[in-house]
Amino acid sequence: MFEARHQDDVTIIRGVGELTKDELSAIAAIARRARDDGRRVVVDLKNVTHLHYAGAALLKAIPGLRAAGASRYVRDLVHAGGAGGHLELFEDVEAAFRAA
Repeated sequence: MFEARHQDDVTIIRGVGELTKDELSAIAAIARRARDDGRRVVVDLKNVTHLHYAGAALLKAIPGLRAAGASRYVRDLVHAGGAGGHLELFEDVEAAFRAA
């Protein structure tokens, strides 16, 4: 499950529990539209317990996308899906926004 919130020039997408490939596809679509509109986007993975690694691969095609709060396990899944070198990973949402 996830929710997306848009405020000013920022979009935060917060995931909860297990994220399926379909949910990650929807997250990627929201993030792509937001980035195309010039918005900064952070995917908050703090409360994500598992994600479909092939779905994570969909996130690598979105330039400037940031993720925050992922556990070591979720980070490993992001890397296994091939998005690790493309998706900037931060400790928390605030750090993701502070990064230049």
